[in-house]
Amino acid sequence: MMLIAVTLFACLDSTAKLGGTVVPAIEVVWFRFTIHFVLVAILLNPWRAPTAWRTTAPKLQVARAAVQIACTGLNFLALSYLQIAQTLSIQFMGPIFVTLLSVLFLGEVVGRYRWSAIFISFIGVLIITRPGIGEFNPAFGFIILSVLIGASYSIITRRLAATESAGSMLLIMAALPAIILTPLMPFTWVWPADYADWLPLVGTGFFGAISHYFHIQAHRYAQASFLAPLQYFQFLAVLVLGFAIFGDVPTMWTLLGTLVLVGSGLFIWYRERKIAQAEKRERLSQIALGAA
Repeated sequence: MMLIAVTLFACLDSTAKLGGTVVPAIEVVWFRFTIHFVLVAILLNPWRAPTAWRTTAPKLQVARAAVQIACTGLNFLALSYLQIAQTLSIQFMGPIFVTLLSVLFLGEVVGRYRWSAIFISFIGVLIITRPGIGEFNPAFGFIILSVLIGASYSIITRRLAATESAGSMLLIMAALPAIILTPLMPFTWVWPADYADWLPLVGTGFFGAISHYFHIQAHRYAQASFLAPLQYFQFLAVLVLGFAIFGDVPTMWTLLGTLVLVGSGLFIWYRERKIAQAEKRERLSQIALGAA
């Protein structure tokens, strides 16, 4: 399920990039959330299951949805100028910002190994963007800002997960952006030239909804620590789709920087697994001593 989810995430980026070639980025974002909302509303019928819409933290839900609008809009805008592989590579910075914000807002303690991995990740980003060398594209700023905002989205999601249902988070995440963006459409709307141009626009909402469904389902059956490394499979899917659809061939710098980012991410995952296993053994030994 996780492999299906990350592959569909790659399809979402591909359709968003295609849609951005025929209509403004804000319109692509509107299609992404509106189609997503319609599909999820049909699946979670509010008349049949009204609890799916209920929330005990409306302010945080609204903040999460607003963050999602900005994050998605910046990502889609960056896709208009960069290869999908480049934007996805920068998105691997996510754990850096999530860790930093976890320290600031959740009071989590970060050890020297994780800080070292964060520093290495930053080097990987510098390899990809190469600021000051002459090939730096300002669009990298869009995707970096998107990842930073996306980190706050993860922090809010962590807080909501303790009290909110997955259905409400999935519905409100799509409903509020659709409601907020709809009044802007008359001022920015551009009609697609032909029927073929509608396909990627509708595809953004379809792939967005279905990918999140499989992503949630995967986390129902396996621990996040087990699923985390599988997210890097998305880069392979992006390389294939980017070449097949757009003829994109990633540069040596993109591949090298991605290897550094993925390596640091896998190191964090490995350390977390080892710590969790050690803590589990300690708990079991304490239980055994108590029983004795």
